[in-house]
Amino acid sequence: MKKKTVLTMLLSAVLAAGVVACAAPQQPAQPANEIALLPSAQVLTNGSQAQVPLAQVPEAPNGSLVIATQNEAPTIAPARHITQAGGFINLMTHNSLFRVNYTDLQPVPDLIESYRALSDVLFEFTLREGILFHNGEEMTAYDVVASFYYVRQYPEARTGHLSALEAEVIDTYTFTIYTGEPNAALFFDLAGSANAVMPQSLIEDGNDFGANPVGSGPFVFDEWRFGDSMHLTAFANYFDTNRASRVKEVTWRIIPEGSSRIIGLETGEIDFVVEVPEADVPRLLNNSGVEVFMVEGTAYNMMLLNNSIHPFDNIVVRQAINKAVDQTALVAAAFDGLATPIREQVPVVFPGTNSHGVLPFDPEGARALLAEHNIDPATIGFDMVASSEERRRMAEVVQAQLMEIGIPTTITMNDHATTIQRSLDADYEALFGMWNASNLIPFMRGVYHGGIEGNPNRNRVNIPELNALIDQAIATIDADERNAVFEEASSMVNELVINVPTHLHMTIRAFNANLAAPELSAVGGLNLNMVYWK
Repeated sequence: MKKKTVLTMLLSAVLAAGVVACAAPQQPAQPANEIALLPSAQVLTNGSQAQVPLAQVPEAPNGSLVIATQNEAPTIAPARHITQAGGFINLMTHNSLFRVNYTDLQPVPDLIESYRALSDVLFEFTLREGILFHNGEEMTAYDVVASFYYVRQYPEARTGHLSALEAEVIDTYTFTIYTGEPNAALFFDLAGSANAVMPQSLIEDGNDFGANPVGSGPFVFDEWRFGDSMHLTAFANYFDTNRASRVKEVTWRIIPEGSSRIIGLETGEIDFVVEVPEADVPRLLNNSGVEVFMVEGTAYNMMLLNNSIHPFDNIVVRQAINKAVDQTALVAAAFDGLATPIREQVPVVFPGTNSHGVLPFDPEGARALLAEHNIDPATIGFDMVASSEERRRMAEVVQAQLMEIGIPTTITMNDHATTIQRSLDADYEALFGMWNASNLIPFMRGVYHGGIEGNPNRNRVNIPELNALIDQAIATIDADERNAVFEEASSMVNELVINVPTHLHMTIRAFNANLAAPELSAVGGLNLNMVYWK
């Protein structure tokens, strides 16, 4: 069946704390919307995903699902990583107080029945009753508060915890969360897997949630054969019947080679491919047995530069490198054109960003800039770390472009987990990475804020003026006022040239045409509990 364009994706920057003044007691407050249109965003599909009659949705789990993914999670313990691969599993095995609605990317209640604002910095939440963990225990406010403090001892996902300071049990199902100051990120942070809820009993017993990830999610963890596969089964007692798993079991296959993932899909060995090589998209679009989901996403890709070491502690060097890199050529070579080249230091799909201060592609200008400052390009060679075949191709393009202005580079290939750890440890010179967010707050906080305990900022920048602007924006409830502050911060990072921007990632999924996958999104979410066989 021929594929056709069926919709345009809308993205929203969530203004979670904007409900403070109007939240009625014991009623779910409604976050304000701020809709931004993705330029030229399209979803390509044969149309069946939006057309399946509700009568065909199974009432009970039916069949199995085999998924092929490129990257293996370094751990599947919530809050112990910053990887999308780990996040996929966390969303299957755990719940947080909120979840992100795939249609508009807003946080909506998940574990909670209701909430209200007691002040502009104090919120009261009431849990749904009867929620069971996989070990059979009922979830209470004591589990929520125990999890709140438990996850904060790990630095890997520290940025997901910054919006709340304290939590307190009121009664069995009621608790409060204190933010210290107004915080526009609160509800969105509470939707992240870094704030997943785990049993207090297991926390106190010292359970290893990486080996035994007990949560309340729609799937129960069974087995992890590291380097090969992971197996999960449907949780029969999942609290939300409308979002309970619609397949009996899911097997994750770790297949680094893109061609092998696609061959498995075409032969029927694989049902769902998470990372689809761009070169295979035209062929898959003409395969009636395969469904292709493709939308311009929000994932911001860059060559991270370690600003704390030579030569990247010199802004002139960073400016010259930026001028020498042609993102359009990079996207054409590495992604067959299926990505959006970007020169801004911010994902311009979101309100609060701009292009002020962005340097153009200008290799002659790069040579002149280095000469003006008496910098020999041969003395600023460096190594680039890549973790996938796509990123290796990116590195090769950048390598050739930098050689044009006399800067020598080398390329080191590391597996995904090693690359993530090296970025956290600042054990690199340059490294290809990505930050995926559904609004500007977590992006600016995670990529450019240098004043956070544990230093999760992988660029190792710490600029007090920039930190203050980001803090000011997060504490600003009014959307227009906050965006104005973020625009100032966006201009600042564009002029500082902290990274080498490369592209906005195209979210591409391919799966058996007999599957329905109704909750795929531009930010890359899968929501596999909603996937079913038609």
